Order: sequence, then C-alpha cells, then structure tokens
Amino acid sequence: MKVKIRNEVYNRIILAKTLLRAGTDACENKRDRMTFTKGILLLHDAAEAALGAVADHLHAPLGEKCFLLEYYRLIQNNDLKKRPVPYKRHIINLNTLRNNAKHQGILPDPIANSHFPTTVSALINDLCETYLELDFSTVSLKSLIKSKKVRKLVDSAEEDIKKGEIENALVALAFAIHYVCEDFPFRLFVPTDDKSSLLLPKTHTIEHTVKLLQHGVDPYLYNRFKTLTPMLAMEKKTGNIIHWWDQLYGHSANWTTENAMFCLDFCVDTVLKFQRDEDSRYKLIMYTDVFEDIIEPVDKQATLWDRSLQPPRYGFPPNWSASTERESTFVLEKGEKIIGFAQNTDPISDEWFVISKAIPLEHFSEGHGYVAKSEVKITRKKK
Repeated sequence: MKVKIRNEVYNRIILAKTLLRAGTDACENKRDRMTFTKGILLLHDAAEAALGAVADHLHAPLGEKCFLLEYYRLIQNNDLKKRPVPYKRHIINLNTLRNNAKHQGILPDPIANSHFPTTVSALINDLCETYLELDFSTVSLKSLIKSKKVRKLVDSAEEDIKKGEIENALVALAFAIHYVCEDFPFRLFVPTDDKSSLLLPKTHTIEHTVKLLQHGVDPYLYNRFKTLTPMLAMEKKTGNIIHWWDQLYGHSANWTTENAMFCLDFCVDTVLKFQRDEDSRYKLIMYTDVFEDIIEPVDKQATLWDRSLQPPRYGFPPNWSASTERESTFVLEKGEKIIGFAQNTDPISDEWFVISKAIPLEHFSEGHGYVAKSEVKITRKKK
C-alpha cells in the first residue's frame, strides 16, 4: 500500500529540494570561498529539512529546537523497522563545516569539500525512497511558480508526460519558456525577411545569452532545450504565437520520456531563476508599473512608422536597410491623444518608440511604432 504523505511533510521535501538546488549552484563556484561557504550552509539546511520531514512523517516527538544530528536518533527510534539512517558520518562532517563557518569564521576548502552536493542529494533521495516511498526526482518545485499562465503550461506538460503524449508536453514547455525569458521586450522578434508574415525570436544573440547568464541559466542547457522543443514564431497581423518542428530534431525518435523530463526540469528551474527575489539592498520598479505616457501631436498630425530611420543600436538585423521604405502604422491627428509608453531607445535618436493599445495590430504583435520627437508631445502621468 502506498505511503500517504501529509501536506506539511511534502512541503518540507519541496523546501529541501529548493535548498539543495541553491546550495549545489553556490558550491559550483569553487574560486569564490564565500560563495562556496554559502552553498555549504544551504546544503546543511537542505539535509535538515529532509531529515525533519521524515521525522515528522514518523510522528517523532519534535521539540521546539531540534538540531540536524538529533534527527538521526529520532528517525531510527520511531521507525518500526529500525533501519539505520544513511550518510551519518558525512552529515557530521557537514555539520562541523557549518559550525566552523558560522560560529568561528573558518571557511571550508572548496576542493576538499566539493563532494557535499552529491552527498546531500544522495541522502535526500535515500530518505524519500526508504521512508516516504517517494521518488525525489518527481518532487516538483512548480508550486513556487508565480505566473498562473506558466504554471498551467507546466501542469499540462506533466500530465501529458504521464499519459505518454510527449509531443504535446514539449510544445507546452516551449511556450512556458517563451513567456518567461523570450516574450519581453517584443523587439526580441525580428522579421524573417521583408515579405515574411512571421517574426522570429532572437534567441541566439549575445544579448539574449547575457540575459540567461545574468539569471544563472546555463546557455548550453538552454540550447539543448530549444533543440528538443518546437520552434516558435509570431504572426505579424494577429500577434498569435505559432509553433512548428525542425525536421532535424523535431521527430518522434526524440519524443521520449527522458527528453521530456529533462525539458520539464530545465523549464521549472529556469522559471524560478527568472522570478527569484530581488536583492534586499535595492528595489527595481518598472516604469510602466507606475506611469503611463500621454502622446499627442504637436502640429496637425504625427505619423508612427513600422521601423526606425536609424539603424538599431546593437547591430543591424539581417533585413535592415536605410533604403527600405517604411510603412505607416498609425496617424495621430491634432486633438487626439493616446495612452501608452514612449521609450527613448537611444539618447542621440530623434525618435520615440511608442507602445500603445490604441495603435492597430496590423503590422506587429503589439501596437507600436516610431515617431519623430518633434512631432509629438509626451506627458507623463502617474497611474
């Protein structure tokens, strides 16, 4: 009969997995002793959370202050089979490292102690399998995902994997990652050519790679994820995101449970890294969360265009040419006003990049366009 796990016990296992991932990431930096030490402290907490979860599951008498090594005695005393709890010697060493660092300022040697992420992972896996009859690899951190839209896609992918519908799962995960790190700004999308009806995401640029690295996402694994999932594009006229499979890798031979589980784990991990809490030393507020711009013509009319007169600041897209004629996306007549966001994309530019729901979606995914600064008056207004 399957062991029933109480919610509070399962939540502690989720916490253990979160701490384990954070500790493992920190311990990868062996050149920075402070960062490695932070990883050791996180691994200690991960082991403590998992051991505490098992002791709680066995209804051990937990006092107000129950320390890491005390859980070993409590688990064995309350286990009807009296099974020995594994890795005790290793956890004693980990506890010593933690106490030396926290109470005496003695930092651990990153090289000599590089095995602890693997050790703590093995401990938690054994605890889950032995006492909870739970496969730790299936414990999902998706409950920590804040975006309902992304969490719904992850849920859908999990269900599809269980049902063996791997292709559908990979499609759902491709969209989830898109909404997390490819959707904004929409200038990530560029036309395939002047006549194309589709816009492709710029996911292989240096700028996007730097963005991934800033959030702690491995670009190599990101590219493997992109290879295993369908390609996405945006329809110019409708703004809809469509998908299709690359013939080289997008076929049934690659639609395996193993590949889908890799993509699922990578997706959840990436989502959590992109939504990680901000540093308490600063607070960033998006302009559009607080303000909106009132855009109105200075003279008889102001014309918004589908492209800038100036070449892009960070290199030319393949289709950019000064000789290519621009198309008008919107004309603002005298006396009219629209609400949106006027961005000064380049200090030396004489154009505003305007985003507004009032602009028709006939050319791009969102209503936007370029307008000469001399043609419009911009008034900032607090929302």
